[in-house]
Amino acid sequence: MSGYTVKIAELGKLIGDLETGADRMADANRKLAGGGAWGALGNDELAKSGMDFEEAWEFGIGRLGDAAESVTERLKTAQQRYQKLEAEFGGGLNKFADLIPGPEGGQAPVPGGGYTGGITDILGGGR
Repeated sequence: MSGYTVKIAELGKLIGDLETGADRMADANRKLAGGGAWGALGNDELAKSGMDFEEAWEFGIGRLGDAAESVTERLKTAQQRYQKLEAEFGGGLNKFADLIPGPEGGQAPVPGGGYTGGITDILGGGR
């Protein structure tokens, strides 16, 4: 079978996991913020190394968090589009399920059954 399938419930779980990850990264940045504590180490070189690490960590984790948020927003948009398609067309397409061969000769997943696939035109070129 050509095309693809989307398990909408699993997509929702992935969105939740990404949101949790982004929150944890932001929390790690807040906890690492030394608030000037590096100078209390008593050694200028050690304090500078600590501040450099904190700055690099904050930048890197911040970038990862931003990327996770961006991916999450795109996945939410995709999930909403798939849900809309399922609601609009899923029931009507179920009657064709017996006519579509699936993997290993089984029945192919079709809209209405929790899967959406092969509809890149409707989604604006698969974006």
